Amino acid sequence: MRTSEQNRVEHRPAAPGSRRDGPHGYDDLEPDLRRLADMDPDDPARGALRDQIICEFLPLARNLSRRYATGAQSADDVEQAATLGLIKAVDRYDPDAATGGPLGYLVPSIRGELMRYLRDHSWALRVPRDLKELSVGLNRATAVLTQRLGRAPRPSEIAAELDTDTADVVEALGALETYRAVSLDVPGPDGEAPLGERIGDIDDDLETASLRDELKDRIEALPDRDRRILLLRFYGDRTQSEIAAEIGVSQMHVSRLLTRILARLREELDA
Repeated sequence: MRTSEQNRVEHRPAAPGSRRDGPHGYDDLEPDLRRLADMDPDDPARGALRDQIICEFLPLARNLSRRYATGAQSADDVEQAATLGLIKAVDRYDPDAATGGPLGYLVPSIRGELMRYLRDHSWALRVPRDLKELSVGLNRATAVLTQRLGRAPRPSEIAAELDTDTADVVEALGALETYRAVSLDVPGPDGEAPLGERIGDIDDDLETASLRDELKDRIEALPDRDRRILLLRFYGDRTQSEIAAEIGVSQMHVSRLLTRILARLREELDA
């Protein structure tokens, strides 16, 4: 039976003169990983050992995150994703499945977490996950086929290389265009105005577009004289006296006619 003294977690530094680099830079921590995997989850010493192991491997996670950090993502966020991958790998460590020392197990796990993070956070627009995953293979296949064919491959050739449908490849190619957003302030080609200046503004008249179409139909259905009076007044900008002189009635009669016409149109539109 293991005694409390044996369960005590002690920090064991790396061997004198050793450095935390190279494929065997962390081999001295393998016994700790194995002991953590064998410990009961309720063992009071397990938490301290786990924290110690994670701290020892943090430089590894930090170095891996720097390889994937780009201007599009915060370096701190990428490092946090790498640290999360490290914690998951430490918790899932299986001594019997691990080969190639601790790094043979931890590095792929951390790298996988980084790739998932970049896949889910590096796109300017929301893209389905299956298209994101296909786009990764698409880039690799395009590079291989370009070297093999000596030209840019066609979508059908990429689909054959990936053993998928051409339609899926075309959709993934379109999705790749949303990987980076275009700045609204960047000048357009050939000295054109920036995109932000060429995008249309909100058209307040859109809300009344259907009403204008219906009003046009109602006006066309009016008697000829009523329609003429309405057009002269509101489209010809004539005064009531000028309209009266043109159609041969009094100005007062024109006023009464306009009131009746407008009331009729208002009533029909409200209905």
